[in-house]
Amino acid sequence: MRKILLFTGFTFLTLLTVSCKKKTSTPKAEGESVQQVADGVSKGKTEAFYSYKRSYVTEDYALYHDNHGRLQIFDTESKTDIVYCFNAGCEHQQAKRDPVTNEVIQKGCIAYEISSDCVMLRENDMVFFQDNGQVIRADRQGENRRMIAIIPLYKLGFREVFYSADTLFISYYTDNRFEEIKGENGQTQWINTGELSDTRECGIYCVNLSDGTVKELFQADAYNAMISCADIWDGHLYFKYFYSDIPAIGPNLETYGRDVEIPEGLTVENYWEEMPKHFWMDVYDYHIATGELKPILRNCREGTLEFCRGFFAVAETDGTTGLYRYSGERFRELPFRIGKGIRSDSGLVCCDEKAMDEYLLIDENTGEIIKRTKISSSKFLAGVIIGKSVYGSLAIPGEGMGLGYISTEDFWNGDLTNAVAFQVQ
Repeated sequence: MRKILLFTGFTFLTLLTVSCKKKTSTPKAEGESVQQVADGVSKGKTEAFYSYKRSYVTEDYALYHDNHGRLQIFDTESKTDIVYCFNAGCEHQQAKRDPVTNEVIQKGCIAYEISSDCVMLRENDMVFFQDNGQVIRADRQGENRRMIAIIPLYKLGFREVFYSADTLFISYYTDNRFEEIKGENGQTQWINTGELSDTRECGIYCVNLSDGTVKELFQADAYNAMISCADIWDGHLYFKYFYSDIPAIGPNLETYGRDVEIPEGLTVENYWEEMPKHFWMDVYDYHIATGELKPILRNCREGTLEFCRGFFAVAETDGTTGLYRYSGERFRELPFRIGKGIRSDSGLVCCDEKAMDEYLLIDENTGEIIKRTKISSSKFLAGVIIGKSVYGSLAIPGEGMGLGYISTEDFWNGDLTNAVAFQVQ
């Protein structure tokens, strides 16, 4: 069975126009409350999942960093968030350091020390990946931390962190040039030269959380190359590899500091029509236990693609949506072109590209629409549906868009009354 997780940090804010509610850290018995929420994590909920926007989100709770850099846990049942600290008397302040020696003179709250792209809370411990490339394991209180692995290419501008039971996947891409430097201790360091390359490097690292072994299971260097992990299903990792046959060129034919030649026939007027013809997509299947990697879809014209419970949907160039099994077999066609897909554990949820404010739940076996709801994208933009919980971008009056939570029932009813907003984006 698959369990999905996502999300990024949030500090709760008041919403007025759509009656969305503000939830803030509660001072009462936080250590005890955190323990109660954390104890709700079962083994079944951590068998397979992935991260989204550098945080850990499940049906029942979310782990994220707020705007102050503190790790917090949000309980969907009570709709309250609590600083992830087990010390009931803690004032949740950062550690104080000597201004000269930088030595810690007063220990700070543990919530500041668990810095990470994504924290995975497991049945008996927690694992997180730090900006310096270190993979850290700790107990469930965040103490007794130890490094179990280190990722070589850690100074990269974009990355996604995915977990599956005892395996960590890190996908990355970069536009910058890096030089490999050997330090005095023999360790390899990667130095960002500050120069842009014409092509883009991308890849996926795989870390065994039991023994700390690291391997790069995929690597590519191409124009506009990008990798996105799409799904973990039945012991397999599925990911998308995007690339193009021309360098990065903007709508006004800007080349972003690169010395590249504009393709003949490409103009400002026909940019949006011609550019998609130069982009492509491959889909890969990686068997986690055996390490076997194989393509299941090659040279597909780049378009919206969403994975769901053993199949995926592709926006085809003929204006339809093709449904493909994970074997690569195309088994059904939908009479509209998918414009947006929503990660969901309950079926294919998507929007017709001609009606981006209407969400559709599709029965992949019949192609019929099971449910539909209309929600203005200026108010809420759904990102992931996990059981009874939906997470996405929520409008915050006077603040812009923030990350938010809404129940699945309210989502399909189109009701944002009880939506909760988090950190401003």
